[in-house]
Amino acid sequence: MKRWISLLALIMLFGIGLPQTSFALDDEEGLSSLEKGAPVRHLMLLRSGRFEIQPVAQFGINETFSQSIGFGANLAYYFTNYLGMGASFIYSPLHLNNELVDAVAKEDYDASVRRTLAIAQPLMNLDVGLYYTPLMGKFSLFGWILNYDVHLYAGFGMLIMDSVCAAGGAICENAKNNNLEGPKFAGVVGIGTRIFFNNFIALNLEVKNYLTKYADFSRGPTDDRARFKNFVAGTIGVSFFFPVTVYMSR
Repeated sequence: MKRWISLLALIMLFGIGLPQTSFALDDEEGLSSLEKGAPVRHLMLLRSGRFEIQPVAQFGINETFSQSIGFGANLAYYFTNYLGMGASFIYSPLHLNNELVDAVAKEDYDASVRRTLAIAQPLMNLDVGLYYTPLMGKFSLFGWILNYDVHLYAGFGMLIMDSVCAAGGAICENAKNNNLEGPKFAGVVGIGTRIFFNNFIALNLEVKNYLTKYADFSRGPTDDRARFKNFVAGTIGVSFFFPVTVYMSR
């Protein structure tokens, strides 16, 4: 019996004398080494402390009478790798009419409609808001390892609307009114993704929704058809990040 007691005491003394492992508690802070640090070390902070300059092309998605095509730029600054503030400005000089407008423009269409129908078209849109990037990672494409992220956007902005006669010319000038034209203030939300080609150049795909009150068309100077609507637009752009150097996490 004494031999068993002596053996047990020897095992206990041996265990107490072992050096602490990396999972042992830190005497000063009471935290394990895993709890003290991030699970992923030396992570590239592709957004943190950097400016993003992005020329973009915009395409209207849900317009009733035409599809607008615009060009502009986004500018953003990221306080952290997850949170930033940005602003954008788009000018839309091109509008591709759909079959509704093409039908109205024909000579045999109802004359009363041809004489009175004016349609709204976005001329400019601008916004300012916050970016939040909850998801980021890497994927492989043709042997390349590319970083990506998914980001959310929320802010406020403005649509500046113009109007044209559906049948062309000045035949419906008296149908235009303030419900069609002018600035329309909006709440803006969006979602997008970036694919990084390297540490400072990325492809940026984004969709934004402008919730505002405006009219798609009018048939007279007192014709008020303004309603709350979603103006949805998609953008494709190339992001350039500055400074070129990237911060690394600990």
